[in-house]
Amino acid sequence: MIRAWNDNNETILDEMAEQLVRDQVIWGASWGFVSDQGIRFKYAGKQGAVVPYCDRNVEAGMYYDLASLTKVIGTTTRVLQLVEKGVISLSTPVKEILNRFSYEDVTVEHLLLHSGGLPAEIRSKESWSRENLLEYLYTTPREREAGEGFLYSDVGFILLGKIIENLDETTLEETFRENIFNPLGMKDTSYLVQGSRERCIPTECTEQRGCICGEVHDSKAHLLGQCGSAGLFSTLEDMVKFIKAYLEHSRLLFGEEMFEKLCSTIKFERTLGWSKEYGRDTLYHTGFTGTSVLMDLKDRKGFVLLTNRIHPNRNNEEFLKMRKKMNEVYLKMVS
Repeated sequence: MIRAWNDNNETILDEMAEQLVRDQVIWGASWGFVSDQGIRFKYAGKQGAVVPYCDRNVEAGMYYDLASLTKVIGTTTRVLQLVEKGVISLSTPVKEILNRFSYEDVTVEHLLLHSGGLPAEIRSKESWSRENLLEYLYTTPREREAGEGFLYSDVGFILLGKIIENLDETTLEETFRENIFNPLGMKDTSYLVQGSRERCIPTECTEQRGCICGEVHDSKAHLLGQCGSAGLFSTLEDMVKFIKAYLEHSRLLFGEEMFEKLCSTIKFERTLGWSKEYGRDTLYHTGFTGTSVLMDLKDRKGFVLLTNRIHPNRNNEEFLKMRKKMNEVYLKMVS
């Protein structure tokens, strides 16, 4: 049920988002709030800066490239389901499942916590073929030993995606749909954009690929097809369903013990898959394209912000500064 209510901090966030659009820091945005009082959706601005997107309003049901939100919406959630079912454990060595992987001491938990010592990125990734890239993922040199600190790693989450495919014996698209999206009624979340591209929000405009729309922006995900670090598309409405399930500890995701594990694990200001940079009672994650999810577990409320801040190009530091301020306002960390 959708009900209206008056929350001063949410009103302030509405004004901040709308001001970002007016100032053309971003061209448009979709954002929503979830709490015990109900759900509220907001939309503002245009789909993009160039024709035809500059002539189209942002409305309900727009497809956004989630970028690294894929790590928590799909990959982390499915890995925790497999742990709960006893298919694997957090202490399972990655090499036990992916025997081509080079390191015997890196575990599933290390990858979820970004503490496996694997590099953040893949150098000169534009020059790789799909086959060579996969081989590199298994043999990539480490930056440090496993467990010796935090290093946010796309490589680690691509490997988690390969673990899921191996254990479920199917594609990420199929297993995420069967085990996460369908149970939660998330009919518009997928690696494969359905229907008209007019519902797709464009991302970066590049010399190599033109104005990217309806195709994944992340170059590794674009090369691999489907991967655990990026590539999912979704709508504001579906994202709110996901947040609601987490806040309500829905058994459609996993049982209370796993929710407790997710809430109580804190290493390097992180838990399994998620950031806790806004405090031990929060779950937070962002995507490079301008997406973010913030949940306050104590007050059972959530805030999702979807933008294409890298459109028409990625040189947009102002949005990142303002998003941090918006998060602080939402959590009432600032007056």
